[in-house]
Amino acid sequence: MREILSKIAEVDYYVRWYSNQHELGMWPSRQAGGSEDFETISEYELSDNPRSINWAATARTGGNPILKTVRMAKANLAVFLVADLSRSMDFGTVRVTKRRLAAEISAILLHTAWRCGDRVGFIGYGSDVEMNWPLKNPKDYRLLIPQKILETRSEGNTGGGLAQAITKLPLKRSLVFLISDFQEHLENIERALKSSSLLHDIIPIVLWDPREKVLPKRRCITVLKDLETGKKKTMWLGGSRKKVAFQKKAEAREQGLRALFQTLFVEPLWIQQESDFVKKMSKFFLTRRSVN
Repeated sequence: MREILSKIAEVDYYVRWYSNQHELGMWPSRQAGGSEDFETISEYELSDNPRSINWAATARTGGNPILKTVRMAKANLAVFLVADLSRSMDFGTVRVTKRRLAAEISAILLHTAWRCGDRVGFIGYGSDVEMNWPLKNPKDYRLLIPQKILETRSEGNTGGGLAQAITKLPLKRSLVFLISDFQEHLENIERALKSSSLLHDIIPIVLWDPREKVLPKRRCITVLKDLETGKKKTMWLGGSRKKVAFQKKAEAREQGLRALFQTLFVEPLWIQQESDFVKKMSKFFLTRRSVN
């Protein structure tokens, strides 16, 4: 845990939803404040939207029309970390396992939420919901959540666990980080996210290992173990035909997952163990901010 906390960096996240205080668009998470402050006020120009005119202020001044003042939102965000705790997260061949990577990412997101004054909740799932922690100050979870991700291993496979975890989210609109390797069937993922993605701003963080896409070049006989079921199988890892077939199958699944996210109008973040994930996360949220 000490090593994970030493790698904490700042990543600014952004949300996309309609707010009573703003027009449609993405807005920074920093919305804390006990009062409303003026952000802009100016006289109306021909290029401005007539709907933005504050007619009450215009009548008081008796001069040129005055644009409606824009006020800063005063509500904090509700941020949820939903983490996959299934045994497939123990796979890793490069720097760390996917489970360790999930713990590192959660530590950074907790630090960001604490810096922004947002409250954080945590849901951990495998074949069932293992943990469901309510919204709290992130400093209360700063050590607990990464530690639980590292220690907790769900029994059984991941079938159905995601759908149950999503039902634990509150009805209040929230920013949801879904950290998983998404080894479930695409139908289960779609069923779990279809309705919730309309209410919440869900950001799937897809963790993957390069060996899940490409077999090693060396030909050998090896024993492979299914981390979800525990079953072992002796296989011959040789022959270009088998490696090409394996790679095509992995690419087809990735394309199917990307298409599913696009259908659900959610923007995924893809992270592998050997990448500079802090830089990727920062770039991802800057892109979300700039496209609007």
